[in-house]
Amino acid sequence: MEKKTVTMGVSPVELIIATRIETWIDLASPHFLINKLCHNISLLTSVQDSKQSYYPSSRMPTQLEGAMDALISVFYNYSGNDGDKFKLNKGELKELLHSELTDFLTSQKDPMLVEKIMNDLDSNKDNEVDFNEFVVLVAALTVACNDFFQEKKKKTN
Repeated sequence: MEKKTVTMGVSPVELIIATRIETWIDLASPHFLINKLCHNISLLTSVQDSKQSYYPSSRMPTQLEGAMDALISVFYNYSGNDGDKFKLNKGELKELLHSELTDFLTSQKDPMLVEKIMNDLDSNKDNEVDFNEFVVLVAALTVACNDFFQEKKKKTN
C-alpha cells in the first residue's frame, strides 16, 4: 500500500519531521516503540496532574522523556481556555510566550511580535496554533540557541 502525504497547510519543517518519523517507525516495530514511549510520557504527565511520585519501570525519566513531557504539558496548560482545547488562540499563545519565554519576548522591540509569530506558525491559517505548529516554534528557538552557543564557544577557543 502506497503512503500518501498531504502537504497542503503543512510547513516544510513539519513535512520533513513527519517524513523522518514515518521512516523511523517503518524501520522499527511501530506499535511497540511508539506505544511504549507515549505510555511513559503519559505516565509522567498524569503524575504531574495528580502530584504523585511515580516513574515507569521504577526508573527516573530520561532527560529527553522529561523534555517531551514538559513540551506537551506546557502546551496543554495554555490551550483550551477559550475554545478548542487542542489549540492555542492568539491570546493563549501570547500568555504562553509571556509566561514561558519571558526573556525572549522582553528583549524584542517589536510590539507586533506575537502577531508575527502567530502568522508564521499558523500553517493551516485557522487563526490558531496546534501542537505540531507549536513544536516548530520550540524547535526553531532551540536551533537558534544552539547556534548562538556554538558561535560563542568558537570565539572563546
